[in-house]
Amino acid sequence: AIKGGRFTMEDEYCVTDGGRFVAIFDGHGGGDVSSYLKHNLHDVFCENMKLQENKSVFSTVAALKAAFCEMEQDVLSDDRLGYQGSTAVAVRIHENPQGHRTLLSANVGDSRAVLSRRGQAVDLTRDHKPNEEREKARILAMGENIEWDRYSKVHRVRNLSLSRAIGDRHAKPAVSGEVEIKHYPVIEGDDEFIVLSSDGLWDAMTSQDAVDFVHEKMNAELSRENLSLDDVENYKTVLRRNMTKFLAREALRRGSSDNICVVLVWLDQK
Repeated sequence: AIKGGRFTMEDEYCVTDGGRFVAIFDGHGGGDVSSYLKHNLHDVFCENMKLQENKSVFSTVAALKAAFCEMEQDVLSDDRLGYQGSTAVAVRIHENPQGHRTLLSANVGDSRAVLSRRGQAVDLTRDHKPNEEREKARILAMGENIEWDRYSKVHRVRNLSLSRAIGDRHAKPAVSGEVEIKHYPVIEGDDEFIVLSSDGLWDAMTSQDAVDFVHEKMNAELSRENLSLDDVENYKTVLRRNMTKFLAREALRRGSSDNICVVLVWLDQK
């Protein structure tokens, strides 16, 4: 997580349960909402899981949805946060008794989760932007206006450049707090890693750019040294641990001026 070209840092992240639950929160109007989500979303999710009859994918989806809804209500009820908000993108890795894994992505806003599948980028989430087809239709159907900000070169609704967020009480209901949840069965041997990031990365790189960069960086670093097999494996571990820093710095190099927060989840540790 790096501040980039902003005066303050409002991005937060959460990695817990051995990397089976990861999330990124991009605050705006201040960092209070993103900080609140960082410290509470996973705990509330776990409390809701206890209420489920089983640990199935569908029960996990229900617990995720309930947790996001509770976070939204908590923030909206706090008068101090009327003009603050945050994105929230989370990935929960569900594993059934047979060991089959499913990626559950939960998203509110324009942070993004991307899967690398055999080197190809698969978007696990949809960016909630005012000009996105479904979001645009929803907003216009409410009688709201979508405006083009010529200075920042973004579309805005209620002066926000995203169409969904936790909080932003002043902009409800045009800016929705409803979470969008999708699930993707893991293809073992094909699915390599997940990149989660705030829009500071995606302002400068496409989903495929990010996936390509990780693969190219790994291959270039491992191939230019005359290393033994054991050294290659050790160096690969070091590269994996530092890849988020490499990605964030690459986004800065390509012109990003926003806060940048990146989390990578490696699905295959070989």
